[in-house]
Amino acid sequence: MDLYILDPDINLQGVIDGYSSLRWRRRFFEPGEVELHCKASPENLTLLRPENIIHRLDRKEAAIIEGVSVEGEEITATGRMGSSMLDRRVITPTINFSGTAEAAMRKIVTENRPPSNLALGSAAGLAPTATFQATGKNVLTTCTALARSAPLGFRCRLDVPGKRWVFEVYDGTDRSVTQHDRPYVLFSDEFRNIVNPKYEINTTGAANYAYVAGQDSGENRVIVTVDQTGGAPLLELWVDARDLQQAEGQSLDDYKAQLTQRGVEKLAETARVENFSADAVDTANFAYLTDWELGDIVSFEKWGIRLDQRITEVEEVDEGGVMTITPVCGNPLPEALDLGSDT
Repeated sequence: MDLYILDPDINLQGVIDGYSSLRWRRRFFEPGEVELHCKASPENLTLLRPENIIHRLDRKEAAIIEGVSVEGEEITATGRMGSSMLDRRVITPTINFSGTAEAAMRKIVTENRPPSNLALGSAAGLAPTATFQATGKNVLTTCTALARSAPLGFRCRLDVPGKRWVFEVYDGTDRSVTQHDRPYVLFSDEFRNIVNPKYEINTTGAANYAYVAGQDSGENRVIVTVDQTGGAPLLELWVDARDLQQAEGQSLDDYKAQLTQRGVEKLAETARVENFSADAVDTANFAYLTDWELGDIVSFEKWGIRLDQRITEVEEVDEGGVMTITPVCGNPLPEALDLGSDT
């Protein structure tokens, strides 16, 4: 596989056509990661510099190199996908927003000093909504929190002919066995399309009902509740949202909607960890990128357990010309996505 190396202005610098290992990790809710191992030749050392871009013709994402190390005869380059550039901006001045989560992310990206070569793609018209207030928060962290609470994916797609990055919000397709509108996708022993399966569930710190406390104190404190129990046992969470203050001229209902959005985001952070991962065998029945993609909802079945959930990660590893595809279905990432307090 050829890897095209471009400079930050998206000008081709050269091609790497030989490497020992390439790890290409795609993520739905946040930037994916890349790790490349190749010969420490003068040509490769010149190409693999921080801020240069690793581009594959067969993927929408491209990676920005962030780290380079050389040991012996091998060079290792690491980085994140293009949407990591949002990590370099903070929200200022204050944004007060009520509308769709897609429109919110597009507004955040365009109104906070985006790079000159970052443009908005066409709006997809996705329905999930969000109401929030933000100041001084990291743009990437905010987009990730909005994406998780929606849930929606986002990416910065590389447009080489246009010499630009294109920000897009997108959704996957339900291909689980429970729907009947399209052919399903099932990873199971029956279809002989998975190896090395791994199932994990962890309810430590999980919550499904939030009390979100806003401005004032005592009996005057504005408190809203967010109920995501869905018939499950009650797991309560207290969210101190005093940093959200009712703006001048803002209605109480709109302010409460902002508090509700904060509660939705916090519950997304504390959702129970449940995921099913396996190395997928790329069969004619369910071929990667043809029958299923990152963000799609599919079914995994093993040990009498079936999980019908979204593919939140796909890790592609190419070692010696042998490609391994590992989809991760569910909620595998327990780390907090706290937007923090306004600064």
